[in-house]
Amino acid sequence: MTTRFGKSAGERATSKAVVAALQLGEHVTFDELLAAVTKTHGKPIELRDIDSAVIPSVTGLWIEKDTKSIILLPSGDNRLHRTHAACHEFGHILLRHQGCGGVETAMPSLFQHIGSRQGIRRMLARSLTWNETERAAEQVAYLLSLALLPRERDSSSTFERTFL
Repeated sequence: MTTRFGKSAGERATSKAVVAALQLGEHVTFDELLAAVTKTHGKPIELRDIDSAVIPSVTGLWIEKDTKSIILLPSGDNRLHRTHAACHEFGHILLRHQGCGGVETAMPSLFQHIGSRQGIRRMLARSLTWNETERAAEQVAYLLSLALLPRERDSSSTFERTFL
């Protein structure tokens, strides 16, 4: 069964399960989230800024090596967008995706040439097509983003409560 957002019930359950396995509290900082994902991943995750001109139209790129993973984020993007892009890449890591059709399709020679020379095992970037892998990583990103948001106190305003 598919929901109005194009996610199957099984896909949502898997996304919820990997986030629940992190055992995040009511609210976590980004550093705490990074530590939890790193622990689950089993190797360090390094976030790096990259000039958006280097890889145009890529909002985030996960590069996995034997000893660490690197997430590249465009330096010109605002903090909220970069945080969400990092959470999306965390989704790929937590769901143990092997590929998403982005880098492999758009830049196969780049991946093979640089990848083999630099010891890269895997490179994932947001696919130009919205496929099942991307939807699953995005669902994890939304769930992780919720953990980063501070919980609002109940409002005494009836009007404000309609939005809670």
